[in-house]
Amino acid sequence: MENTLNPNSIVPLYAQIVEQLQRDIQSGLYSQTGRLPTEEELSNKYNVSRITIRRAVDELVSQGLVEKKQGKGTFLCSPKFTRGLGSGPMSFTEMCAANGLEARAKILEAGIKAPEAASVREMLGLNPGDPAVRICRLRYAGDKPLVMEDNYYPLEYAYLLSIDLEKDSTYRYLREVRGIELRSSTMRLSIVRADTKLAKLLQVSRNAPQLEMKGRVVRLDDGQTVHSSYQIGYGENFEIIVR
Repeated sequence: MENTLNPNSIVPLYAQIVEQLQRDIQSGLYSQTGRLPTEEELSNKYNVSRITIRRAVDELVSQGLVEKKQGKGTFLCSPKFTRGLGSGPMSFTEMCAANGLEARAKILEAGIKAPEAASVREMLGLNPGDPAVRICRLRYAGDKPLVMEDNYYPLEYAYLLSIDLEKDSTYRYLREVRGIELRSSTMRLSIVRADTKLAKLLQVSRNAPQLEMKGRVVRLDDGQTVHSSYQIGYGENFEIIVR
């Protein structure tokens, strides 16, 4: 884009550069590489000092548009992936749609299995050795693996194993086909580090921070448990909105 800085303007040069870089970012000029030009390249482009460029870039960093990676350069920030809490259970498919992305899944395990964790048995009201429906999937937002979810349902929900678990939403099926309304959900949230196995699944670096959701229970109006859920993933570009 042409240099249109006005040295006679009351707007400081660094602020004018910020505005131009904002427009360039929004127009997709740097989308292919995901990287801004170097300070030296921007200095030559705008015919200003590197100090002025550095101040402009620091402003873009403070706005959350770019991030500096030591020894590598300045890169565009990935858009935040948001999820609302407090408005009732939301399926992964619904969450992706709200963020303008298509949801899909890879089945890690699906079948009848006795839960090993005492906490899961307690949530489902099972005795040791009692079977349940387990659906463990790696969930994708677009082409990006975002979260690993491990759900257990009472045996009466075994019909869920007959739907396309890689494309369909279990919540959509329960609501639209079975007429089951999911009314309440509880969970505990914590930040953990990705181990080697999880890092490979989510395509992130080992020890990358991830959001862990455990002890999650989805129930009906009468208090009957529909499923327990364990989720881990989302990563650093995830944002929770509490209503």
